Amino acid sequence: MSVVTTKYLGKARVTSTYNKTHETITTDAGTQAGGYGEHANPVEILCTALAACALTVMGLNAEKSGASFAGCYAEVDDYEEDTTTFVVTRIAITFHLKAEFDEKLRKKLEAFSHRACFVGNSLKTEKDFTYIYDL
Repeated sequence: MSVVTTKYLGKARVTSTYNKTHETITTDAGTQAGGYGEHANPVEILCTALAACALTVMGLNAEKSGASFAGCYAEVDDYEEDTTTFVVTRIAITFHLKAEFDEKLRKKLEAFSHRACFVGNSLKTEKDFTYIYDL
């Protein structure tokens, strides 16, 4: 059985359904490209996948070290595209993490966000990560 079913609905709108739970997301191209522009575009979903993957591996590592990672979050700040080669060249993400994390754990989490994220390791794009310990 397939994991996700993705359908083109017309005018650059696509729905993707996670087959196990039937949860659906919808993407649109922007209005400047002829789409509706009402939902995130596929590049924004890619950026979201990178942020979620990095948070996941950091959270697993923090919990393995005995620290609670609940409440930590990431914001996709910006992304850049090369419209001549159709490549995402840069993704900027700010991670908001707990101020109580000691220096050793901070270094470990930051390293894991780069080394252990399947999505990040699959992308050639520049990953511009900022870590703020403000929670």
